[in-house]
Parts: sequence; C-alpha cells; structure tokens
Amino acid sequence: MEDINSVKSFYSCEPSFKSRVARFWGWYASVADRFYQVIEDGKCPSLADEVGEKVDELLGNFAWVFGPGAEGKGHSFTLSAEGDSHKQLLTQYWESCAPEINGWTFYPARQPGSVKNWVLKIGDDDFRPIEFWLTPELDEERKIIHLTVWHPLFEKLDKNAKYRVLFLALDETLGEYGVEQWLGRIDLGSGKLVGSIPILELPEYIAGLQSSKGWKKLPPGQSGVVYKIKETSGKYPRSDVYVGTSEHYTLIRDYMEASGRWANPVVRYGADFASAAFPASWLKQGEEIASRSKIEDALDAALRAEKSGRLLGGATGTDNAYIDLLLLDGARSREIANQVLREQGLPGDTTLRSFATMEADA
Repeated sequence: MEDINSVKSFYSCEPSFKSRVARFWGWYASVADRFYQVIEDGKCPSLADEVGEKVDELLGNFAWVFGPGAEGKGHSFTLSAEGDSHKQLLTQYWESCAPEINGWTFYPARQPGSVKNWVLKIGDDDFRPIEFWLTPELDEERKIIHLTVWHPLFEKLDKNAKYRVLFLALDETLGEYGVEQWLGRIDLGSGKLVGSIPILELPEYIAGLQSSKGWKKLPPGQSGVVYKIKETSGKYPRSDVYVGTSEHYTLIRDYMEASGRWANPVVRYGADFASAAFPASWLKQGEEIASRSKIEDALDAALRAEKSGRLLGGATGTDNAYIDLLLLDGARSREIANQVLREQGLPGDTTLRSFATMEADA
C-alpha cells in the first residue's frame, strides 16, 4: 500500500482535528460552571474575548455563539461553520465528542430562532426584519424554494445592505442547515407581491411542504447522492471517474471543477479528505458495487471505532475504483485505513492519497 505519508502532507506539523477537539472539550469542561453563572448573571458579553481566543487557539477559524439550551432549559454553545459544508463535517464531529455537562446543550450549527423582536438601526431608520415579505416559487425537481423578497425600507438600502440584513434574518429564522437545504435563488423585489408570506411563516410553510410533498432534508454529510461525471478534459487523479455515490458531493464537485488542482479546505484544521484507489478490474465482475461496499463498510467501521474518521462515498472509473474518506486523526487515521485495505486483500498498487495532493499532470 502507498501510505499517504509518501506524498506531500499539508498538515504533518499540525495537531490532528481529533486532538484539537479533545483539548477543546477538556478546556470547556473546566470552565462550564463559571460560564453558566456569568450568563445567568446577565454578563454574557464579558465572555466574548476569552471564548473567541480559545476557539481560535484550540480549533481554528470557527464562529460560535451562546444561546438557550434544549427546550429552553439551561444554556447552549454552538460551533458554526457559517454555511461551509466542508467545515460542517468538522463541527458535527466536534458535537459528537461533546461530554455531558449539566445545564449545557451543544450544537454543530446555528439553530432556528425568531426575528420577532429584532430591531436593526440602519442610518436614521429602525429596520425590523419581521417586516420581510417573501414570495415563494417551488422547484419541484430540486425540491427547493426560490424566493422573491421585499421590505418596506428596501428603497433606502443599497443592494449589499439588503442582502446582508436579509441573510441575517433568514439564518435566524431557519437556522444554518435550513437556509442551505431549502432555499435556492433569492431575488430582491421592488414591491409586495401577490402570494407573499411574512418571514415568520416561512418555517410553517416549509413544514407544510415536508408534509404534503414528502420533501425530506438531512444535515450535510448524512444523505447520499448518486452522481455521474461527464467526460473530462485533461488527465489527473480521478479524472477517469464516471459514476459514484457520496455523502459529501460538494467535495466531488469542487475537486472536479478545479480539474484536480484543488486547495483542500480542511487540512488547516488537522483533518483531510482522502481517497483510496485501486484497479477497477480487481472487483468481482458483475458484483463491483457489492465488492466495493464490503471494503467501504470495513473502512467506515474501523475509523469510527476510534473516532478517527468516516466514509464519505465511493466511485468507479474506467481504470480505478475509489473510496473517499474524511480523516480526522493524522497519521493514526492513515494507519487504520491502510491496515483495513491490507486486510481486505487489495492489490499492492492500491494508493491512499489526500485530495490536497492530487495535482494534475503537467
């Protein structure tokens, strides 16, 4: 097997994301009671600098916020990837490792709230997000909603300001996942249109679609898609792929659109997107998917057992078969994956490469 250590590693000197998360939870457990009391005393803003510095030091560049706990009981701490689907896989892992701390709930994405009592001071005007009116247009094929949006103070704002306050309101109304999963194109209107609904009714409107049309959405990384790749120009790792499945299709899309010259965005956090590749001819003829699935299941089980990574999907190419992974524990994750690949009897020319090192041939 060609271990990923034999190719350029962009995070060999960085602590792994698994170790970063462990250090974070060790720190948070030590300050949780004090934080709880500070928030109870109405002094939550005084924690901003301390928490911000620690999040940056221990985890990296993530947004965070305190809020109410589950069912309004206690308090919550949310770590947010701010809509970045690559980083959302990391915040989900972070949340899955959270210890039980009395009075605290932890979330891996911004949760829905309410703009009912929001007032934003913009110039001389009080801008109330509750006054947004939305005209929905259904995209049945993609199972999403396009919106035309109007607000009575729109004429006083430039385009950037309009979108800025709009997305603040939508994020608060639907939460981080909700905006990403349910909303498509968003246009700015010049007046209130027939069929418009107030922004406060948007969650109920979406719930109605889920009920009447059976539209269901899962968090990022938890729903698989089947994809087909059109013939590509040029030759680079994975350029032979023509069909695959993925629970993180954004990874495949971004990599293919960059023709393999892609800056892997999670290596800076001590994580990695990697892919095992082996000759497609090695798979049993007529049972290619079942044969590959057996290896995928073994990799996923071994990585999850040590909280060192997870399976993301697999693909078939004209030359090779591929299994895509999220690795979270540096060299140890690679050791686990390589051991499984050996145990599965894969051929000696099997490789395990980081997406970050899959540079196109000159």
